[in-house]
Order: sequence, then C-alpha cells, then structure tokens
Amino acid sequence: MALSVGGTVERCANWRVAAAALAGVAGCVAGLAWRQARLGGLDLLDGRGWYTPGEAAALFDALDGLDAGARAVYATTALTIDMVFPACYGLLFAVLLFRLFRGGAPLYLLPLALAFADVLENVTVAALALSHDGAPSPLAWLAAAFTLVKTILIVATLAAVCAGGTLRLWARIRRSA
Repeated sequence: MALSVGGTVERCANWRVAAAALAGVAGCVAGLAWRQARLGGLDLLDGRGWYTPGEAAALFDALDGLDAGARAVYATTALTIDMVFPACYGLLFAVLLFRLFRGGAPLYLLPLALAFADVLENVTVAALALSHDGAPSPLAWLAAAFTLVKTILIVATLAAVCAGGTLRLWARIRRSA
C-alpha cells in the first residue's frame, strides 16, 4: 500500500499541485473563518483536543440557542468545506514531506493519516450535530477519539516538516561552507 501511495504522492510532488493545494487550503480557511463567525465564535468540537459527550451536547445546545439553523450550518460545513480542507492540507504536507525526505522514511504518510482522521472526525461530528436531541450521545466518544488522533497527528506532521526543513537548511549550509 505504501508503495502505491508513495507513487501517487511522487506524481503529485510538483509546484502546480502544491500551488493548487495551497489555494484550496486558503479557500477552506476562509470558509471555516466564515463558519466560525456565523456560529458566534463558539469553541467548536473540531478545534478542541478532547471533549466529552456532555461537552458536545452543551455545544449543540448553545448552537440551538444561537438560532434554529446553527447546528445545520455546523453539520453542512463539516461535510463540505471541512471535507475539502483535509484533502488540500493533506496533499500539501504529503508533497512537502515527500520532497524533504526523498528516499528516506515515508513520512508523507503522516499528513495522509491526519487527513483521514480529520475526515472521520467531520463525519461523526456532523452525525452528532444532525442527531442531537438534547441529551449527550455516546457517539461523541468516537468523535472525540478522532479529534484526539487528529491533534496528535497535527503535532507529528508539523514536527516532521520542521525537522525536514532544518535538515535541508543544515545540508545547504554545509555545502556552502
């Protein structure tokens, strides 16, 4: 599997794809900023590292208090903008890590796993938002687990990018000296 994924990432590891992914990230960030403003700046589930079913239910109750369509906006954007976002940033970081660690460990798999965890989180959060009946749902534990995995993989991906960038810079400095 890693070889076929690696081949796909290698074919995508060019400036055109990276620029398109970056444009997608920028568009999604703008869309998610609109969502945040539309939902009153509430601390949404996908921005937390962890939460309980009670905390998820409290958020959905707060969204209901905002207006009748707020939960639907959250669910809809989780299944639209917030599904495109992981595809864009996952591809962008995968290409970057592929270029930074060419021939090394397949660290490009980190952002792909991150994107997958984010997609699973988005689906479960949308299901929670659409099915909220005022009571905490056990499904929130699964959503929180996906959020936690996503958070851990964000840190790992950013650490790999920083390490790769530092190693690349160090190699250039050594060649120049």
